[in-house]
Amino acid sequence: MKNQEYVYLQGDVDAIKSYVFEAPGLPQIRGGSQRLIECEEKLRERVKQEGGKEIYCSGGGFLFEVPVNKAENIKRAIERIYLKHTGVATVTVVYEDAPESPPPMPADITDGWAGRLVKAHQQVEQTNDFARRIAFLAARLREAKQQKATAPFMEAFPFGQRCGRCGKRMAAPTFREPVEDGKNLCEVCYLRDQTGRSQKGEIRGKFNQEFWERFAKSEDFQAQQPQDLDTLVESAKRTQLAFLYADGNDIGALLQQIISPGEYRQLSDALTEGTKEALFQALRDVCGPVLREEGAYWPFDIINVGGDDVIVLIQAGYAWDVAVKFLENFEHEVNRRMPDRVKEAGWVTASAGLVVADVKYPVRYMEHLATAVLKEAKRKAKAKNTSALSFLWLPTPVASEQVEPLMTIYEPDEYLSLAARPYTLDAAKVLAEQFIPTVARWPRTMRHRWAEALAQGLLTAVNFIHYDLARDKEGQKKLQLLQELTDTIEPEYRKIAVPTPIWYRDPAGAPRPKTRTALLDLLELAELYTMRPDVEEVHE
Repeated sequence: MKNQEYVYLQGDVDAIKSYVFEAPGLPQIRGGSQRLIECEEKLRERVKQEGGKEIYCSGGGFLFEVPVNKAENIKRAIERIYLKHTGVATVTVVYEDAPESPPPMPADITDGWAGRLVKAHQQVEQTNDFARRIAFLAARLREAKQQKATAPFMEAFPFGQRCGRCGKRMAAPTFREPVEDGKNLCEVCYLRDQTGRSQKGEIRGKFNQEFWERFAKSEDFQAQQPQDLDTLVESAKRTQLAFLYADGNDIGALLQQIISPGEYRQLSDALTEGTKEALFQALRDVCGPVLREEGAYWPFDIINVGGDDVIVLIQAGYAWDVAVKFLENFEHEVNRRMPDRVKEAGWVTASAGLVVADVKYPVRYMEHLATAVLKEAKRKAKAKNTSALSFLWLPTPVASEQVEPLMTIYEPDEYLSLAARPYTLDAAKVLAEQFIPTVARWPRTMRHRWAEALAQGLLTAVNFIHYDLARDKEGQKKLQLLQELTDTIEPEYRKIAVPTPIWYRDPAGAPRPKTRTALLDLLELAELYTMRPDVEEVHE
């Protein structure tokens, strides 16, 4: 066929995280992610059968080049694949009307709203016809998502047995026999459960299996994959689970530099393979000792690696180190794979958000909170032009999908903040390598005393901590560490001239300047670090 007989077809799964995290169990989460991956394999095969070509397909999004006369049939086939294989997940698919470049923007409009739109377009103007075609197609995709008026509906009768997992749909007659703990499941949850539930010696989940095949033999890994979240945190000293969500920074701007389908494919492969390699290496380096223990269980589960997106459930004690290692590896692995011409656009970075809570805390809430924490890290990354990381720990479970109310505990008044997060990658790395292991060896009672003192205000905390250090035989070493902490985290901020250097002020001219401290962040991270099974705590 001639080139002009092809059009671009783009799609994206609707509410993908709602489907994956609808039910709280690990087999359900793992199974939901796996079934979406299986949908991608099926649609690749279908598009290939129709004479189409894959440009990108990962993480719930895809871009294909398809024959113009088959675009509508392919669209409908893809919609059926997702609905049939998952039961409820839908996908939005759009394609070009004709294999032609979108019309150019008018250049003779200078006033009013039209002029403003032209100027906004010029600020992000794509480099070529291919980039402009993809940009217009992406806009059409967003519009189609907003205009969706129907969704799969499964009637739930007022009298009848509900699904023991989701609690939303009726337990299907076919699956009424208890699958686990006497729970009867609906068809959707049954499919997820069977896909995600592993047997002894079996690895479930595409990315878990790839990780195991990559390192198990060479690293002598002997641990078993956890069956559920309780097993995942079984070896930890406290049942705290971390939700790690990471994403590349400003990848959309990078895509606007692409000049051809081949280069787009190269870029997507660089992101997918580089992200996967970065995560695998981070998990191997940090969690390797546990994985080598016979009879032990993995302290993590890889839920998804889609393009530059990463979602991992992991024991709280390992989460910060894995996140730091991942961001460091991401920059190296992705940038070295980039097409030579794209490298000129700049260094590719990423951000990560961590949310820690008890293992019984609903994972769907953790996902919402992690998304908000990630956004804060991205703001830091954009301001500093680097990778960034932030976290939120909920020692006491609070059912919330909003981060702002939960962060008020760190804001005792409008002039004081007990948190220095988010952190740049350099600062987070120093915390992980130099500060957290050291403070984790301090007595736990002292860490708690200091945390309580910080909440009492600036002068109270200074006096209390200084008094504590004066009574400590290693007080001078601890005082030196506090000085290094403030110098490392934000060296350009204005430190306050007090005996204990734990406070600093926002730079002059900052909006709503506050006095801040990084010490409480460090104390929390050290507390999480001590939850590792191989860390021994010191007592006073």
